[in-house]
Amino acid sequence: MTLQKQIYLALLSLFIPVMLFLYIVLDISLQNNIYQSAVHSLQKLSIEAQIYTINYVEREQQGEPKETLQKGAPLIASYLSKRMGVRVQIMNMHHHVLADTERGSLSYVNQDAEQALQGTKSYMIQKASPSPLLLFSSPIYVDNQVIGLIRFLLPLKEEAQLLNRMNATFAITFLLILVVAVFIANRFAKSLSKPIEQLRDMAKKLASGNYSTRIELSAYEEISQLAQSFHAMADAIELHVEQLSREKDKQRDFLDRVTHELKTPLTAIMGHSNLIPRLKTAEDVEQSLHHISVESERMLALVEELLTQSKYGSCPFSVSPTICDIASITEEAVYVVQPRLDKYQIQLHNQLVPMMVVADPDKTKQILLNLLDNAIKYSDASELTIEHHLSEQYVSITFHDDGLGLSHELIERFENASADDTLSSSKGNGFGLLICKQLMAQQGGKMSIYSEEGIGTTITLAFRSPAALDKHPLSIFTK
Repeated sequence: MTLQKQIYLALLSLFIPVMLFLYIVLDISLQNNIYQSAVHSLQKLSIEAQIYTINYVEREQQGEPKETLQKGAPLIASYLSKRMGVRVQIMNMHHHVLADTERGSLSYVNQDAEQALQGTKSYMIQKASPSPLLLFSSPIYVDNQVIGLIRFLLPLKEEAQLLNRMNATFAITFLLILVVAVFIANRFAKSLSKPIEQLRDMAKKLASGNYSTRIELSAYEEISQLAQSFHAMADAIELHVEQLSREKDKQRDFLDRVTHELKTPLTAIMGHSNLIPRLKTAEDVEQSLHHISVESERMLALVEELLTQSKYGSCPFSVSPTICDIASITEEAVYVVQPRLDKYQIQLHNQLVPMMVVADPDKTKQILLNLLDNAIKYSDASELTIEHHLSEQYVSITFHDDGLGLSHELIERFENASADDTLSSSKGNGFGLLICKQLMAQQGGKMSIYSEEGIGTTITLAFRSPAALDKHPLSIFTK
């Protein structure tokens, strides 16, 4: 059984007995008042009847008063009945009916007659058909002795009809009040159960992951406090879930970035390893082995640094800009990927000349290897050109290929990405480009992409010029 139905039945089970009790009390009280009014009227008439009967017996007395009463009883009863408009009976001390104005004798002696013969006025209401019958008996005194009684028999027909009408009115009123009570009880039960049902639905939504759900506060203070507690719990759960989600994104982002960090030395090691079998002189082989050794030590140091940074929760991107030759860094990167360029028959035109820029050599090499690796893997290009352009503050290096080009969605995402953005996956080359952009920004440079699908892609790396540091120093140097 639902809570609403239980509250509904409980209210009705309390209301209906109370209404029945009030109905019974009102019915009995009204009946007593109506009957008492009739008794009071007969009581007044009985005084006059006693006086008339006693005077008649004393005036007509020729022997014993009892005999005089017996002889004059029909006349007395007839006179009193006509004068007072009620049925009159006169009885002697032996309970014999001496006179009855309607010639209807009772089949038994009633209690009121017994008490009247003992000297006390008495009455009783006898159930009869079609209406109750009021019996009022008064003793007849002569010389301070009871010689008989006068009984008034009054059918309570009008009183019974009045009671019936009142009972019908009460019954109709009771039914109307019951209908109203049923409606009010139903509304009240709904008002109590609705917020509880809303709390139940809210709990289900919270269980399904919808933490933003809310319910209307109830007019009842206790339920309102419970709803507020549910809201606070939902806010706390949503906050914890968001924190866990952010931590999960940070972990995934950290793993992706660590993978990207390790990609540079691994690419160099693989490039030199693939190149050694093709070398003809011992000097070239020795040089390649030297590069492998250097990159291996660099990778080991990088792993140790990443573990330390992961332990203390610091960012894995720490750059140390210095003044370096961008042409030599580019040549090293090209040297690493040259075997793969030859494998895929990609012609590389490196038009750079020695020039100094402000950059972190390791991070810059990582950027260049990432761009070259993307060109080899995804561009389907046949030619790749590296050029430079000089301005007052920047030395710009451009990579142009004649490949497939990049999608507008990827370029728009790249342009709108901030330094703190993370990506859900590193599928394709989108994540690597975002890291390259962040690395360029951290060492004071910029990165931009222009591409048309089917024509090719141009990526520009703008490094700070050493000559511009005097006028516009990097923030990392001014801290």
